[in-house]
Amino acid sequence: MTTEKERLISALKLQPISVGILASDWLEFSKNLNVLSQNQLKLLHFDIADGQFSPFFTVGSMAIQQFPKTFIKDVHLMVKDQFSITQKCVTAGADIITLQIENTIDLEETLRWLKIQKTILCGLAICPNTPLESLYPHLPNADLIQILTLDPRTGEKANLDKIAALLIQLFTHLNDSRQEKLVSVDGAMTLELALYLKKYEINWVVSGSALFSSDSFENTVIEWKKMLSH
Repeated sequence: MTTEKERLISALKLQPISVGILASDWLEFSKNLNVLSQNQLKLLHFDIADGQFSPFFTVGSMAIQQFPKTFIKDVHLMVKDQFSITQKCVTAGADIITLQIENTIDLEETLRWLKIQKTILCGLAICPNTPLESLYPHLPNADLIQILTLDPRTGEKANLDKIAALLIQLFTHLNDSRQEKLVSVDGAMTLELALYLKKYEINWVVSGSALFSSDSFENTVIEWKKMLSH
């Protein structure tokens, strides 16, 4: 019998983009969500940051529940207290919770809690200069690995060769278990970068500002989906 997690993973493998919806003009949320629905883009990305893990400060968990349940909620936590905020995000409707591997304070406790949730996927995000080996002990508990192209703590951005090397190292380590894991790349995403990363057969890219900064969000969405779905 197919589990809820397995159904969610199957649905996610059809999504080339996790849309950073909070980059949208708030007055255009309804219109933009309709555009995403019409183009079968169901994955929404939420950055939850408390100003303690990094200087960034964003909306809290309550923002997640404002969006329709027809969308998949992909939540990336950049917070000091991962455990309690993870629970709040799950209550608010999160489908994926991605934790920062660099925040070790309550990492193990949060991973254990997520592991026993029947419908929630667990992700681990890693900054570009963090040794990839720090992920290895936690991979059995992770459904998603998210490579960041920039460090949210410093704003330092990695070059393409660095990101490519991380992906190659990750896939080499995963070997036969590659198909059991979802892999995404997040940070300062442009269409050019997304197309470059596509050849490494990642599952999706995360993009917010680049999608919403154009004159026509709808045309941009159509172009990105066409280019990244082939």
